Amino acid sequence: MPTFRLTYFDAPGRAEPIRVAMFLAKLPFEDRRIKFPEFMALKEQGAFPLGTVPMLEIDGRPIVQTGAILRYIARLGAPAMYPSDPFAGLLVDSVLDTLNDTVSHAMRPSLFERDVAKKIEMRKALLDGALGAALRYIEGAIGDGPFVTGGELTIADLVVGDTYRQYKSGTMDGLSVDTLAPYPKIVRLGEAYLAHPGLVAYAAR
Repeated sequence: MPTFRLTYFDAPGRAEPIRVAMFLAKLPFEDRRIKFPEFMALKEQGAFPLGTVPMLEIDGRPIVQTGAILRYIARLGAPAMYPSDPFAGLLVDSVLDTLNDTVSHAMRPSLFERDVAKKIEMRKALLDGALGAALRYIEGAIGDGPFVTGGELTIADLVVGDTYRQYKSGTMDGLSVDTLAPYPKIVRLGEAYLAHPGLVAYAAR
């Protein structure tokens, strides 16, 4: 079995679905959490291939891109998290990439905005634009549920479910669980995610 080291900030953020996936797949890993000054110093040294985190080192080899890492983890240790059926796999990829792209591009400026009033205004505009479009698409992609492809938890559900957890936590200025009220399937998925035995065990660790 390879050795794994995951590098991210000391926060859930974009690394949390990876942490959860590795926990569910029973893959031991070093959870390396760094502060922003350390990140900047390491970035200056060229430690991150694209200058971004999360980064997963596999036997010392640095790998980036959240979606690719999640697919690898599923194939390696938890095959049920990535469907073998081609269309189900397409749905998982589409939902996963839609949310990751929205966070990476549309949401990114608001994540670094320090003025709370401006941050809230930026996120309101996002709900009228790219974020709203992403949520509508994901709502339409979810079937009879509770998860994206039915009854099995997939890597797409880890990302959607963690987004729901963040909104529900009340820590996202301008975004809350009420933001998701127009999307009942996303809410249903989020609640099923939080109640999943694997996630309950992860939260209690």
